[in-house]
Amino acid sequence: MPPGTPFNAFTPPYRIRIDEFTTLPPDAPQPLLHLLTHAHSDHTLGLAAKSFGYPVICSADTKEMLLRHEVYKERELLENGVRTEKVRTYGHLKVGLGEGEEEGGGVKRDLLRTIPIMQPMRIRLNKEEEVVVVAFDANHCPGAVMYLIEGPRGAILHTGDIRIEPWFLDSLKRNPYLQPYLYPDAAASTQTISKILEAIYLDTASVFTTFSVPTKEEATDGLIELMRMYPPDTHFFLNCWTWGYEDVMKGVARGFQSMIHVDRYKHTILSRLSDPFLRSIITRDGTSIRFHACERFGRCDAVDVDCGSFDKDSRVPNLNKTGHNTSKAGYRTTSKTGARVVYVNPVTMGSASWKLYLKETRGVLESGKEAVNSLLVPLSRHSPLPELQSLVSLFRPKRIVPNTLDPGLMGLDWAAIDRVF
Repeated sequence: MPPGTPFNAFTPPYRIRIDEFTTLPPDAPQPLLHLLTHAHSDHTLGLAAKSFGYPVICSADTKEMLLRHEVYKERELLENGVRTEKVRTYGHLKVGLGEGEEEGGGVKRDLLRTIPIMQPMRIRLNKEEEVVVVAFDANHCPGAVMYLIEGPRGAILHTGDIRIEPWFLDSLKRNPYLQPYLYPDAAASTQTISKILEAIYLDTASVFTTFSVPTKEEATDGLIELMRMYPPDTHFFLNCWTWGYEDVMKGVARGFQSMIHVDRYKHTILSRLSDPFLRSIITRDGTSIRFHACERFGRCDAVDVDCGSFDKDSRVPNLNKTGHNTSKAGYRTTSKTGARVVYVNPVTMGSASWKLYLKETRGVLESGKEAVNSLLVPLSRHSPLPELQSLVSLFRPKRIVPNTLDPGLMGLDWAAIDRVF
């Protein structure tokens, strides 16, 4: 888990540790069960250690992503011919005689145990206690799930990282495994059917974002509207630099009826995920493709432009106050293949700011007086405070435990969490 996670990533009342796998002191209580919500690196601390040797429950997609994970420096060495073999960060979690030998009994160890979505899994913690774990999609990135854990000490809901858009909130209301824990109607005089969650372990990464943010559909629809205002031979680089921005790729593919060019590593991961549409829109052949989501630090020739005005660390264009990167001396917008390239960068932006940005950018593009060489797309992967409040009010648990605390606040955010909700 990110720094500042309460209870050292344990989930009282159960000795279950979620999203952290670092070594604990020998005299400290040890986890009876390890769960992983998704494959982002701030949730896999300790898993890269070769000494880690405990079973971990995760989704099938997360397992695929972990076993094929390569850090950028290793990918770069491989692409440049310095490395002759892939170096996979978590390859030690599944040790076998070779690729494809699982059916023949070649696998010596497989620590990643997959849990099906929406199918209860009964797990014995020790001789005296067992729990039932149910995984649900978390609308954060491929493979991301949240967990409902039921046992003799009551039920808890651990959200992992989550984005609670209106459609997602409605799906929770209709979820048969969560319906028993919905807060009953105020008209109910007694509570004989409904149950109360002991706790919600809540994604509070964006709890200080107090304004509403666009839905993913609103963000991608607005982006595509702007992209259509460019000449039809314009190339676009989609800066999908981490898992969770795949909705941008899918929206662009639908909007322009085009494949999306991705690099070797992204293709290795995405082509093995359970999302059939995502698998169908990616290609490694970028020669005749206008839309590219290839390696941001090693883009293909079709979208590789002079980065003189790009930040040297992030390769994000230097933007003016309206969020545009305009033509300046020293900045070249033509790729090595002669195409004009527009950079698309995901950001966090409120709904009101997004509407203003769309209006202003439309005006600039329509006037033709100023070249807009980059676009923003406000695709948020974490829920802001209003969405978190809607989730909590749906269940009204006995307590709320933040999954993320700001160390600089020295516990003030945790002390105030109940008043926020």
